[in-house]
Amino acid sequence: MKSPYPVGSPIDMARFRKWSSEFAAYRHSISEDRIQRWLNQFLTKHHDLAARILDCVDFINHEQINAAFKSLLTSIDGWSPHQAKRKGHWRFVAFSSSAGESADAMLHKFRIANNLSSRRYRDLFIYKSDLMNAKLGPEDTVVFVDDFSGTGKQVCDTWSDIQELLPEGPRIFLLLVAASLKAIKRITNETDINCSSHIVLNERENIFSEKSKHFSKEERSYLMQYCIKADKKMPRGFGECGLVLVFAHRCPNNTIPILHVCNSNWEGLFRRYE
Repeated sequence: MKSPYPVGSPIDMARFRKWSSEFAAYRHSISEDRIQRWLNQFLTKHHDLAARILDCVDFINHEQINAAFKSLLTSIDGWSPHQAKRKGHWRFVAFSSSAGESADAMLHKFRIANNLSSRRYRDLFIYKSDLMNAKLGPEDTVVFVDDFSGTGKQVCDTWSDIQELLPEGPRIFLLLVAASLKAIKRITNETDINCSSHIVLNERENIFSEKSKHFSKEERSYLMQYCIKADKKMPRGFGECGLVLVFAHRCPNNTIPILHVCNSNWEGLFRRYE
């Protein structure tokens, strides 16, 4: 997470404009009025705390996602945009369990970022259900693409299904824009997937962790009260990740609920749904 402004810094128009400019690419409009309404959900004495939470938000815009996918692909040994220079057959697949998930959009971004959008690359991109028919062997490579993994649970839960689709044992990679170190370790330990993430989040990114130095114990206690109000079942976010991570296309549910949850008790700034 980014460092917040010092305690007691003015919550003025310049700061509002900085937030609204930074978050402008989000899928829902983030205006200065909406930011003010979000701040007004906090007690006046906690406005400074709320403002510093916004300062800390790691907002990943579309340009950063494109740059991440370009860097990740070039790091894989054996890849070349020229078929004659590639090692074995390659297939790129969205890491999604059903149609319409964010991984589908990420695969499209991945294709554009790596200049693979022309028809001659069409056969490289397939659906997960087509993997069995692709008959990929040990000399071949499958690259799954997604935006984020906070716990590694989804990947590990579907590992047995992936194995069934790839009985001949090709190399398997999972390319992520961002992931927690905990997720990467779990995927590495529980599967044969080579997991690579452009951004790696460690325990310091958990805003409730004692390793996170930006907020005092008392401030974390106040923050927890608001997070419980927003979502009493997962006040630290899914998997208790405690993140302040937001992608331009959607806010992960591993992020603290005051940033994204919308219900009768709370209106998040980065709504996940309409």
